[in-house]
Amino acid sequence: MEYIENICNEVEKRQRQYHAMAPEIVMTSSFFFEDFEDFAYGCSNEFDSYVYTRGTNPTVELLEEKLAVLEHGERCKVFASGMGAISAAIITLLKAQDHVLLVNTVYGATVSLVRYFEKYGVSCEVVNTTDVDEIIKRVQEHTRMIYFESPSSQKFEMIDLQKLAAFAKTKEIVTVIDNTWASPLYQHPLDHGIDVVIHSCSKYVGGHSDIVCGAIISRKEIISQIEEKGYLYLGATCSPMNAFLALRGLRTLPVRMRNVHETIQKVIDALREDKRIEKIHHPYCGDAKQKALADKYLTGYGSLFAIDLADDDLEKLKTFVNALQVFTLGVSWGGFESLALPVYKGKNQEDIVKRGLKLTHVRMYAGLEHPDTLIQDIKQALDVAYGTV
Repeated sequence: MEYIENICNEVEKRQRQYHAMAPEIVMTSSFFFEDFEDFAYGCSNEFDSYVYTRGTNPTVELLEEKLAVLEHGERCKVFASGMGAISAAIITLLKAQDHVLLVNTVYGATVSLVRYFEKYGVSCEVVNTTDVDEIIKRVQEHTRMIYFESPSSQKFEMIDLQKLAAFAKTKEIVTVIDNTWASPLYQHPLDHGIDVVIHSCSKYVGGHSDIVCGAIISRKEIISQIEEKGYLYLGATCSPMNAFLALRGLRTLPVRMRNVHETIQKVIDALREDKRIEKIHHPYCGDAKQKALADKYLTGYGSLFAIDLADDDLEKLKTFVNALQVFTLGVSWGGFESLALPVYKGKNQEDIVKRGLKLTHVRMYAGLEHPDTLIQDIKQALDVAYGTV
C-alpha cells in the first residue's frame, strides 16, 4: 500500500512539471486544503477560492477571465446554458412588485421566463420597438429592469445603447442586453453604459455546435450578487469540459468572425434584388437610422439573418425549406454548418402575428461554407418554390 502511494505521489509531481500548450481540464468536483487556515479562508471566499466546482473551478475560471476581458467588463460568471445565465440575472436583480420592460423582439424563452415570474409579483411588458423615446414612455414608477437585444432576435434591429443607458441610470433601472449575435468581438455594450451583458456561449464562442454554455459579464458588485444568489441557488454550473471547449472556441473566434463578417455581406448583396424575397433582416441592409446605429456600435457583422418570403403561402415556405441542400434545418447557430429555421412550426400562426412577424419569416445562419455555395443553395431553393427569375 505504501509503495502504491509513493508511486502515485511521484506521478503527480511529474505531472506538475510539464508545460501543456492547451488549458488543462480540471475535472474534479472538490478540492482539498493544506491546513485549517486554508480551509477557513476557502469556505468564507467560495467564489475566489477552489472549494467545490459548483462555485469555482480553474478551467471555468480561466474562461470567465477571458470573457470579462473580451467584453471590457470587470468580472464574468459562466453558466451551464444561456438560459441559466438569463435566469440567474433575473432571479438576482428583481424582486416582487418590480416591473420589467422586454424590448426589441427578445428571445422567446426569455419572455416566457419573465412572464412566469408574474406568479411571484414581477410584472412585465413586451415592447417591440427600437425607438428609445417610445421605450421611455413605457417606463413605470416601479420599472427596475430593461432587458433587450440589439440586434434583436428574428428582426435583427438595433437600439441606441448610449441613449437608453443614460436614461436608465437617471431612474436607477438596470439595463441587461443579450449580446450573443455580435459576439464579444463586434460589440461592447458595457463601454456605452449598459449594466449587464449576457451571452449564449453555445453560439459563436463555442463555435463547433458541441457545447451548451452561458455567461454574464458586468461590474464586480453585480457579478458578486449573482454568484451569491442566482448562480448558487439555481446550480446551473458549467462543467470543466464545456469550459475547455469554450476556451478552444475563443482561440479561433477572431478568424471565424472575420469569415462570417465577409460571408454575410456577400450573401445579402446577392439576395437584395431577388423579388421572391420581400425583406432581408440584418443590420447590413437596414434603413438609414439602423445603418447609423450599426456604424456606431458594431465593429463587424454577425451572420445570423432572416428573410421574409414574397407572400404568406405556407406551402411555398415548406417547399423552400425542404429544397435547401446546404442549409440544414435546425435550432441554435454559431458553428461551422449553415442553418435555416422557419418561424412557422405548423400550428403557431397566432403567436407569429402577435410577435409582429410574417408567416413566411425564416431565420438563417450563414456558417463557414464558401459564400457562393450558400448563395447558390438559397437561389435554387427559391427556384423550386417560386420558379426561376
